[in-house]
Amino acid sequence: MIWAKTDAGRAEMQQRALVKERPQRNLLLMIDGKNSEEKLLAGLAGITAQDFKTLEGLGLITQLAAAPAPAPPAPGAEAAAAAGRPVDIDIDAATIDFATLRGALGKLISKELGMRGIGMSMVLEEAITVD
Repeated sequence: MIWAKTDAGRAEMQQRALVKERPQRNLLLMIDGKNSEEKLLAGLAGITAQDFKTLEGLGLITQLAAAPAPAPPAPGAEAAAAAGRPVDIDIDAATIDFATLRGALGKLISKELGMRGIGMSMVLEEAITVD
C-alpha cells in the first residue's frame, strides 16, 4: 500500500500541532507517495501499521490507488551511474513541469543522502514553485 501526505499533512510538518510522538513525526516526514507501507515499516524504527491508521484518522495522509509508475531513466544515465560518474541530463527548464522536477530532486536526495537529507527533503516538500 502506498501513502501520500494530504495538504493537512504538509501543514502539520510546519505547525507540529497534532503529531507529538517522534516516530509518528518521522513517519509523516518519510511518506512521499512513492514508498510502500512495508518499505517504510522496515526502514523506520518504532512505528507500526497502527501509526499509518492514526495519521490517516487525523487526515494527514491518504492511500493512493496504485503505485505511481517510475519515470524511465535518461539515455546513458544507468551506465554513468554504474560507473560512478555524475549523470549529466539535459533539462529544458521551459518544458519541464514542477512536479517532475520536484520528484527527480526528491529521489536524488534520498538516493545520495539517505537520512542525512531529511532537512533538504523538508525544504523540497514545502516548495511550491521552481523559484
